[in-house]
This record gives sequence, C-alpha cells and structure tokens, in this order.
Amino acid sequence: MPDQSSFQMSVEEKHHLLEWWEATEQGTTVVKRLVSYITELRLNPESSHADGMILFYRAASEISYGYAGVRGCIRRAFTPEYSEFLRNNIVRCHSFAQKFSVDTKVLLERVAKQIKGANALQIVKRIRETLRENDVALTDIENKADAFFGKETFQKLQTSLKQSITLPPSQYKG
Repeated sequence: MPDQSSFQMSVEEKHHLLEWWEATEQGTTVVKRLVSYITELRLNPESSHADGMILFYRAASEISYGYAGVRGCIRRAFTPEYSEFLRNNIVRCHSFAQKFSVDTKVLLERVAKQIKGANALQIVKRIRETLRENDVALTDIENKADAFFGKETFQKLQTSLKQSITLPPSQYKG
C-alpha cells in the first residue's frame, strides 16, 4: 500500500503550485487546438488514407491525458490528500505529456510523407506550429514543476519514476 502520510505546504509552495496549475491550463488550450487540427487532418480526403494516422491521433490524445493528469493531481494537492503517492503521480503524469509529445512529432513526420494535397499540407503546417507551441508550454510547465518541487528534488523524482518502470538488464530476454 502506498505511503498515505500527508504533507503540509507552505504559502510559497502553494503559490508555486498555483503557478504550475496556471501553466498547465495554458498548455491545455494548445493541446485542444492540436487535437482539433489532427482531427481535421484525419477527416481530410487528401490525408485520411495515411498509414499511422490513428497512432498519430492517439499520441496527441495521450498528451492531453498527461496534462489532465497533472491538473487533477495539482487540484488534489491543495487538499489533505497531498502525500508522497500524489507527488509521484504528478511526476508520472508530467512525464506522460512529454513522452507522447515526442511520439506525436515523430508520427506527424511519418504521416506527412504520405500526404500530397495542398489543403492537407496546410493542416500539417498548422500542426507543426502547434507542436512548437506545445514544446514552449511543456518547458514552462517543467519550470513551474522545478519551482514547486525544487529542481534537484524534481529530477530525483523523475529518476525514481524511470527506475520503477524499467526492467533491470537481467530481466531482458533477447
């Protein structure tokens, strides 16, 4: 069972947490626009046939889920639920948005290679621009997370997360 002991936050920590919340809210509007453009691309006859389109759409959706997860955890952190378990969950959701952002960019380029129509290529251009905006939002969110946790603590939490979800080399079968 996870450690459920609650943490008490200082006024400064609550302020940093609120700034982090606001950064995720701003990022959420970027991701909504991104998913809208990708939906438009999926429905466009010039591009709907592209291999990987569903994976591409799914990756962008996962960015949105990562943002939502962070926001949900932040909201809960303002309550007596704030604990080690919740801190780890915030870090997990945060990494989720970052990882799927990278996947979305890779899958966009795969899909874009298969598209020839001018209208669809215009949508691809808007998606690329929105992904750059999302990178800026993710950097801002990362900075707010650093301010809340402290950069070193946040990096330790991220490292611990990576270790907890990675099999040790002796477990690989190959």
